[in-house]
Amino acid sequence: MIVVRFLFVLLLGFILGVGATLYLIHSGAGDLVIRRTEAVQDMERRLHDVEQQRDTLSHQLDDVIGRAGRMEASFGALEHRFHELEQQLEQTKPAGERPAG
Repeated sequence: MIVVRFLFVLLLGFILGVGATLYLIHSGAGDLVIRRTEAVQDMERRLHDVEQQRDTLSHQLDDVIGRAGRMEASFGALEHRFHELEQQLEQTKPAGERPAG
């Protein structure tokens, strides 16, 4: 008889424990307990810091891309000007003379 009572109490405790666990998981009440832990708060701080770094790096990348575009345009203009000067030099040289090179 004592064994039956013990097993009944054990089974009842297991069922109540499972029920309480499921309630905490589905109701969101367990989130409050989890958010209070130091490890979770530390991870949230790290995540916030990483997001700030990502935003900063994204801004820097946009700046570098803009500078690269301006440098490419400047180089293209410089190359165009070089070809113009080269053509002018060829036109001003006498026909029999060849450039040294």
